[in-house]
Amino acid sequence: MLIAMPIVAAAGLLVAQPDTAQQTAGRADATTTAAAKPSPLVGRWSLDVARIPENERPRRVIIEFRESPDRKWSTHVEIVGANGSRMEADSTAATDGVPVAESGNMPFIDTVSLRQPAPNTLVMTLGKNGAPVSTRVYTVGKDNKSMTETIIWASTGIPKLETTYFNRID
Repeated sequence: MLIAMPIVAAAGLLVAQPDTAQQTAGRADATTTAAAKPSPLVGRWSLDVARIPENERPRRVIIEFRESPDRKWSTHVEIVGANGSRMEADSTAATDGVPVAESGNMPFIDTVSLRQPAPNTLVMTLGKNGAPVSTRVYTVGKDNKSMTETIIWASTGIPKLETTYFNRID
């Protein structure tokens, strides 16, 4: 299979023809239109705490995603624990997978890195002291009002997977 991939790529280069000016302009318009439309991830999301086991249930979790014109993502997370304690974290990162520092008072993380494989999906890896803590995949539903968070916990064995559910609040 690995040998076949370069052959297919070379064959594709042989049959590729230069674009006409009309084809290039059409693609530029589509790109501009797509870039002008904000990602469905942008906004504030509230965790559906009723779906969390009672012994693990926080009072509230809010995640806010913002995307800047230079395509960097800013994330603000607020967690209010069952006892009323409050933790917050903020980060701004490109979707290039390069870890950046997280600020806030969450003692279990200090870095975040991002990838965005689709407009409605953001992959976030959280780390602490240079080691992975978890990877989270945020996917907005077709209704643009619901979002799932699939959490893959870092471990030395087969990772544990969890799914949580969020609702758009604005």
